[in-house]
Amino acid sequence: MRLLGHATERDLGGRSMPREPSSRSNRKLSFPRVFGGVAVLSAVISAAGFGLLVSTAESKPEYLAEFNSRYKTAGSHLDTCSTCHASPSPSKENLNPYGKDFGAANHDFGAIEGKDSDGDGFSNIDEIKAGTFPGDPNENPNKKPAPPPKPAPTTTTTKPFPFNLLPDKLP
Repeated sequence: MRLLGHATERDLGGRSMPREPSSRSNRKLSFPRVFGGVAVLSAVISAAGFGLLVSTAESKPEYLAEFNSRYKTAGSHLDTCSTCHASPSPSKENLNPYGKDFGAANHDFGAIEGKDSDGDGFSNIDEIKAGTFPGDPNENPNKKPAPPPKPAPTTTTTKPFPFNLLPDKLP
């Protein structure tokens, strides 16, 4: 039974009594909607932040892979980002002369083989064949970097397991 648009309750005697409308009963639990909205907003802000803060790298692993494939330099002194970059953190801002020429040639290694990017008197291809950086004027076929020293051979004075369990002198 409704009285003046209000909900009613029955008391212990069976009489109807008007009940105050509850704001809680008309309101649905909104936690999932709020939580979902916060999650979506957080994802949008994160994506925008990463897009603005992270600079687009000009260096691409496929360029180094292509260089190594073309000149057979994988695992050599030239198999690093330093072939095109002046520092270990590759970006467009720190290209060495060879990297700048490579970019200007529309990323075509063949187009810059005959150039002397670093101005040391040797063509890029001659430096690559000699295993020196074509973008570093301090390295050229006449001034090759010293090979890294080989580690001293290791010797062991103990026997490997299970032979270490045997006595030194057998009867």
